[in-house]
Amino acid sequence: MGICPEASSRDTLVCGKRNKTSRYGSVEMKKLSLLAFMLLLAALPAISETTISGEFDYYMVNGFDSDNPVSFQDNWYKGEVDFRASAGDYSRVLIEVEEDQSWNRGRGTYPEGTPSINYFRVQTDWGKFFGLEGVGIRTDIGLYSYQTFDRVHFTEFGYEYSENYMNPCLRKDFGLKLNLSFMGGLLQPYYAMSFDTTESDSNPDGYEFLAGVGLDFDKIGLPLWLEGYFWDQTGTEENAFGIEAMYTLNVGNFRFRAGGFMISSEEDDIDGRGQQWGFGIAFRAYDAQICVSGTGAFGDDYWDEKRPDAHSVLSAMGVEVSYDLLDWLTLLAGCGFAFGDYKESAAGDKAFQTFEAGVIVKPDKGVQYRVGYIYAEKDAVSDAGKMSGYFTRTMNTKKLAGEKGGLYFTIKIDY
Repeated sequence: MGICPEASSRDTLVCGKRNKTSRYGSVEMKKLSLLAFMLLLAALPAISETTISGEFDYYMVNGFDSDNPVSFQDNWYKGEVDFRASAGDYSRVLIEVEEDQSWNRGRGTYPEGTPSINYFRVQTDWGKFFGLEGVGIRTDIGLYSYQTFDRVHFTEFGYEYSENYMNPCLRKDFGLKLNLSFMGGLLQPYYAMSFDTTESDSNPDGYEFLAGVGLDFDKIGLPLWLEGYFWDQTGTEENAFGIEAMYTLNVGNFRFRAGGFMISSEEDDIDGRGQQWGFGIAFRAYDAQICVSGTGAFGDDYWDEKRPDAHSVLSAMGVEVSYDLLDWLTLLAGCGFAFGDYKESAAGDKAFQTFEAGVIVKPDKGVQYRVGYIYAEKDAVSDAGKMSGYFTRTMNTKKLAGEKGGLYFTIKIDY
């Protein structure tokens, strides 16, 4: 489970992106296996009821400082195709093929390992199979990075989104998850376990688990979501527990949303626990919206060991406004700020971090083009401004634009 602003010593900072030494033989064998697998995918629509979906994200920014040799940067952040095939009345198979970002690391040469299999899972609805009324029982077994419900995410800066910071999920490996549902969906417990096929010194028992429960009060007329969970790496002292909440109120042309998370984490090599929290508030009236989100960290022993003098109860905050000029055209602007010890030691001792302004063009339901201007302070932290499609999370804001800022262009497609 990764921890920001500084990466954890564990290899699970990015959910499902664990780096492992290959165990599948030569490059030629990999290519043959991949070819056979792609042929199987091509045949799926013919042999079963199959749904195909996916996502494509690309970001680029060009700075105005001609003396800066790295003022232009781009990033193919994600390219994936998802297959969901029926395997009868009660089960389905889920497969995701994904470009693993190796293209960004080796321009001009064929990126070995692209595409890769991100997950391969089988889900079965046992409640439906046994004809149970009011009780849901589902199993999910396969190669996957099992995680929480992950429902609290509604601002552009995303500081209320737990996955951006402490990432409550299991490392990607073979595992299973049991999802239960009671009281018409009001109570939703779950349990997941991941079996590590290559044991390490940091995890001698070779597996970890995640257990939690969601409470969907919307089932009884109250627009409130609550979730609590606990993660543990068996055989070590690394564990974490967290809570998340989301409240939504719709009245006519007005909408109010508030939510956030708090996660407490402990690691083998650090004395004490550390807490990370984040919040978001959004208010929409007709076609206009304003959002504020922020994050912070506390637990002196933990953070002094992990990142001395770079933490405070409120570390970073984003403020954004948007206006839907047309059904397909949105104007958007926002600023990112840093505070406390985090500002002094990790953000160049400057409260102001980034400014962004641009337009979002949506020619189709699942397609977004973004064009705009971004300015970032020379020592801006990479997680202090994420508004324009998260590209400042995937690129180094210290290098992206020079003293006068730069223009960005992003494509985001969900199909």
